[in-house]
Amino acid sequence: MLVGREEEQDELDRLLAAARKGHGGALVLRGPAGIGKSVLLNHLMEQAEPDVRVLRATGVEGEAELSFAALHQLMRPLLPALHTLQRPQSAALEGAFGLGTAPADRFLVALAALTLLSDASEDGPLLLLVDDAHWLDSASADALLFVARRLEAEGVALVMAARDGSRPFPAPGVPDLRIGPLEPAAAARLLARALPDAAPITRQRLLHEAGGNPLALVELPLALCPDQRAGSVALPEHLPLNERLQQVFWHRARALAGGGDSAPGTPGTDSPDPEGDALLLAAAENDGDLTRILSAAPDTDRAINTLSNAAGAGLLTLDQHQVRFRHPLVRSAVYQGAPLSRRRAAHLALARAFGTDDDRRIWHLAAAAVGTDDTVARQLAALAERIRRTGGVATAAQTLRRAAALSSVPRDRARRLVDAAECAWTAAETAQAQALLDQAEALTDDPVLRAHCARVRGAIIHASSDPATALRVLLDGARPVLDEDPELAAEMLVMAARSAWVAADPAQLRDIGELCAQLHPDRAPAAGQFARHFRYLGSLATDGTCPGRPDDRNIPGARTTWLSPAHPRPWVWPPVFLPYMTGSTEPMLGAHQCAVDALRKAGAAGALPMGLAPLIALELLTGQWPAAVAHGEEALTLADETGQLGVACHVRAMLAWAAAAQGDAARCRELAETALSDALPRRITSAIALAHCALGHSALAERRPDSAVRLLGEVINPGGPAEHFMVSWLILPDLVEAHVRLGTPEPARAALARFEERATPEHLPHLHATWYRCRALLAPDDEAAALYTAALQAAGPSAFDIGRTHFLYGEWLRRNRRIRPARDHLHQAATYLGALGARPWTELIHGELRAAGDRGPEDTTTDPTAGIRLLTPREHQIARLAAQGMSNGDIAAQLFLSPRTVAYHLHKAFPKLGIISRTQLSTMPLE
Repeated sequence: MLVGREEEQDELDRLLAAARKGHGGALVLRGPAGIGKSVLLNHLMEQAEPDVRVLRATGVEGEAELSFAALHQLMRPLLPALHTLQRPQSAALEGAFGLGTAPADRFLVALAALTLLSDASEDGPLLLLVDDAHWLDSASADALLFVARRLEAEGVALVMAARDGSRPFPAPGVPDLRIGPLEPAAAARLLARALPDAAPITRQRLLHEAGGNPLALVELPLALCPDQRAGSVALPEHLPLNERLQQVFWHRARALAGGGDSAPGTPGTDSPDPEGDALLLAAAENDGDLTRILSAAPDTDRAINTLSNAAGAGLLTLDQHQVRFRHPLVRSAVYQGAPLSRRRAAHLALARAFGTDDDRRIWHLAAAAVGTDDTVARQLAALAERIRRTGGVATAAQTLRRAAALSSVPRDRARRLVDAAECAWTAAETAQAQALLDQAEALTDDPVLRAHCARVRGAIIHASSDPATALRVLLDGARPVLDEDPELAAEMLVMAARSAWVAADPAQLRDIGELCAQLHPDRAPAAGQFARHFRYLGSLATDGTCPGRPDDRNIPGARTTWLSPAHPRPWVWPPVFLPYMTGSTEPMLGAHQCAVDALRKAGAAGALPMGLAPLIALELLTGQWPAAVAHGEEALTLADETGQLGVACHVRAMLAWAAAAQGDAARCRELAETALSDALPRRITSAIALAHCALGHSALAERRPDSAVRLLGEVINPGGPAEHFMVSWLILPDLVEAHVRLGTPEPARAALARFEERATPEHLPHLHATWYRCRALLAPDDEAAALYTAALQAAGPSAFDIGRTHFLYGEWLRRNRRIRPARDHLHQAATYLGALGARPWTELIHGELRAAGDRGPEDTTTDPTAGIRLLTPREHQIARLAAQGMSNGDIAAQLFLSPRTVAYHLHKAFPKLGIISRTQLSTMPLE
């Protein structure tokens, strides 16, 4: 029975009870070594049996470099069902576990694991227990956290235990349960159980030194001699605690191995010790593979005898295939307690036990290397590339770090550190990437290598913090390599341009355009197009100077260069809403959709938010609101999980705008305020501006023109934190309308004049519709009708703008007593805006129709969009894919969910839609 863990037991029991009822959940137990996490896992396993199937895995320090090692431990009992998965998933899992040759794409592997677990839970609840999660290999950790965040309708409970220390185990989106020291009374009960006949002075000393650590309370008494327990011999001044507790296990291991009581580093411990070698080999062999351990041992029979004795003493468990230490501290003590010469000999013996084609051989050679070893460094670098191709980017980063450490040439070391940093950033391990870049920059003055450092550092800073700082870093890195490496310089300059756009710095855009023009056209063929493009964008500042419409050739160049489906790099270019502002909405919409499809197919969850953000913007502009909201929720989850704060700010602002347009003012305010709180201190100006757009639009839709004028005016206020030289285009039509409704025509005309600087026929024809509408709002009655008609004839792809123009025209017609045409335009407005779910606007339309003596829209008894508006973004996304004929498995694969979760959301969607079967979905207007 556990002592002093009643609250923790209750929490775990609730999780298990939910799994028995078919509701999934996950939890991470956190605390220092020896605090009782493993004991709680064992207790939970006892509570689960026999009706709950238990799968277990344990992270091992040496396996932290082996991709998918821990996942294989956990999933091995389910592998007979591998053939039931869709082929891409089963192939990825086979590749991860060495059962096939397909690339082990880490997100397909994670999705396959989720699907296998979901399918297995249909036969009964599952309990997954993962001990020492801080030692999980990164690929396994990513897969398990992927599963943990998506357990919904599966009867699966996942509990992971992670030790506090230098190797963190971040688990965003998964609840934590911190395991603290035992209360004094509970600690005394536990010690009394472990040491019932101890003298009071001994018990008091142990209680004081243990500080409530259960492992210390249980294990420290075992290190005491009978006289010490009885109090006849004084206890030593320093008792082993926490890290020093490993010393206790060292003494126990040495005694079992026949090595006496010599402490680590004591003279004499370097001597050959066949029995001790068996334990050291077991500690050094990451998989606990008994066959390999015995092959590496100098005397097989003596090794078996030593391991058997250790198992009998409770130091480890042993079967015909595997050796597993009872606690990680035991393994650490055995390994760290051995001198370097013996640890090195153990790794060399294990390397010989593996074949030349086994990657584990390289790991052991690397562990045995002392100083530098360029041969092993090259092998590790090649191994890192193979790991990278199989999706283990974080493991590849660790491998490259070791390769760098073994490299004798500073330039090679720096290059491998930069590669490691890029892998770490791709794996969302930002702090590690920054540290690696610092090391690399200190090793080299080579401008190309330093430029590579700046490229990665600039991307990190742009995604996570300050775009203005990212701009400086990228420009400073690109300038020295304009001639030496134009292709690298071009990519860095384009990335810098994106930072300049986000930071609202048009002067820097012009300068970047000039730098692009200096690049050699044969070595950087797209540079000339970008030079013209950036010069044009940089000219669109508040001074009103504008060289005319941009060369159309610039836009396809941007698309094909950075959004190619073969190698999409959406973090480079273009920024959110820029395609609309430069008149390329429709072609760029298709390009972004292709890029997102390619990223999704590749399982590139880290890059997916950057690809989704501009797609969301274009979907909002073209009236595909349900798809935009669904993509927005997906992008926001991934951005938060991967620390892409800049993307998260933009997505929140866009979702806030959608919430405002759909009448959810509270949701709009929540999203916009969160975006502002993150973006303001980091000067993410474009996101600040978009958040103000959302709040201003909400005020305008609610007929609060005074608030709308104030909020929208911030975006064009010179020197204000929300001022953005291009996002202001988006708000000027709304600002004109807000001033007109407020009864302040002069500021409205001033806003229109600013809009006309860019929306006249000589500049950007795609903005003509809103230009004519703004002029109509301010025109005398004898000119307004013609302008409204011109606005409708020039209408672009935005169904929202078309509907609003019909509404404003109908409103004007009714005020001028032209009732019949007013009703016609108001009905058309209701059709456009009702299909979008723009509730506050449709309510205004209904009011105008009532004033015109027409109650038609409110008399409608069936509204096919009403049920759709009740769907959550996830339900709508799944229903839309199901309506296209996709199976649950296909949908699950595309959205990184389990088929069971897909079925769960469809089950919730059907009643809202008023249907009873999947076939009826095809009749619903879900697009």
